[in-house]
Amino acid sequence: MKFLQKIFGIQKPARTTMSPDAVQQIQDNANKLWKLLEETLSYYDSVACACAFPRFHQYVRIDCVDYGASFYMSETEGFIYHAQKYFDVQPLGKGGEVNNAIYTCKKCKSTYDYGWADFSIHVNRTVLKLQELKTETIGAEAKTPIPFVVGLFGHKYPERSLFDMVSLEVFSTYIRELKTTH
Repeated sequence: MKFLQKIFGIQKPARTTMSPDAVQQIQDNANKLWKLLEETLSYYDSVACACAFPRFHQYVRIDCVDYGASFYMSETEGFIYHAQKYFDVQPLGKGGEVNNAIYTCKKCKSTYDYGWADFSIHVNRTVLKLQELKTETIGAEAKTPIPFVVGLFGHKYPERSLFDMVSLEVFSTYIRELKTTH
């Protein structure tokens, strides 16, 4: 390697490792985020259902395949994981994913296509794509860039300009915001 460095100026890529403190901070933030998502779904259920919130749809449909990349988003995974109890789940056989199902809202009967796939040992992604909305929306419309607290993990990412890191408090306000009526 030293020979190639001298001739071509090639340098060995620096290893990027995170300190144990940084890893712990990410885990703490993820735990807080997932707790907030669980509480938010309970809130949605108390005022209508998750289907009535366009910003819920915004997060659960984030799919790395749509971006031509290989990543998952913690906010998406958390929402889908905690939303299961609010849906009737009908597993499907073969399909485009490793696991496929139809999710039907227990309250409004809106339907979603569910998919899960593992892209590598480090990247599994889950997605819920709305098929039929059967309720009126009461939540505010989704905005871009998409706010996140913990965010994206993987091998290849979408454009950074599509996402915006925010505090847990700002994120909480965003995902719970109702439509304004004038």
